[in-house]
Amino acid sequence: MSWNPNQGQDPNQPGQYGGGYNPNVQPPPPQPQQPTDPYSGPQSGYGQQGAYQQSGYGQQPYGQQQPGGYQQPYGQQPYGGAGGASQYGPSTMQMEPKTAAGLSYLGIWITGLIFFFMEKQNRFVRFHAMQSILFFGGLSVLSVILSFASGFSPGLLGFGLGCLNALIGVVGFIGWIVLMINGFQGKYFKLPVIGDYAERYANQGIPGMPGM
Repeated sequence: MSWNPNQGQDPNQPGQYGGGYNPNVQPPPPQPQQPTDPYSGPQSGYGQQGAYQQSGYGQQPYGQQQPGGYQQPYGQQPYGGAGGASQYGPSTMQMEPKTAAGLSYLGIWITGLIFFFMEKQNRFVRFHAMQSILFFGGLSVLSVILSFASGFSPGLLGFGLGCLNALIGVVGFIGWIVLMINGFQGKYFKLPVIGDYAERYANQGIPGMPGM
């Protein structure tokens, strides 16, 4: 006696192992294949670099991270870059502002006057020029007064005034070296008291700056 694994099943139904066949069931008609549109749907590769880079060749998004951790705003030129941009602001003189600041101390208050009246826009240059005028001009006036006073003062008083005048000359020479170096290095070095007045007078004549 043999055993039939399909015994008791409907011959028109598929078998347990998928071996049945039903002639009354028609296979579904084949679906037409849709043509692939190479320009539809998401694309990869060219043109998918971001909204700012699609707008033009070499364009960078706003606030791109620069080497060294500095985040440069869009369209702003760094110091010493293309276009001759400077971190000290625009200048009416055809000279680098830090060079003009250092030269304003070179001839003491005389060059300070020259650069103060020649520069009409750059606050950095005008500040150093005015500081040169106030510092060296004040020392010059004080030195002249002490020279006359020591010449007409008898004995020990005249000697003391002469020593004080010499001390003023030493202070002026040290200040001349320090101020000129800081000016050429582009530093906003401000003397006590005198620097406050220089800062106030330097703003006069510049639009948008508070005056005295």
